[in-house]
Amino acid sequence: MKKIIYPALALLTFGLATNNVLASDYADEVRDAERSVTAIEKHLDSLNIQYNSIEIESGLNRSQEVRALEAKYDYLQNQI
Repeated sequence: MKKIIYPALALLTFGLATNNVLASDYADEVRDAERSVTAIEKHLDSLNIQYNSIEIESGLNRSQEVRALEAKYDYLQNQI
């Protein structure tokens, strides 16, 4: 019985650690995308360029939020 329990616990621990790392990567990616969008908005404001503000809907998962922020960044980049 011990031969089954220890590998199962090790596999469970590895799975939890992997999940935490992936969640952290997405959180970092969201923060980086938000910073990029904020920076380009400030740049456009400093150049007095008028642009339409795009609101990102709430309730998105992290990967959807990253894609929405990247699309917003691309839109703002084209305003320059």
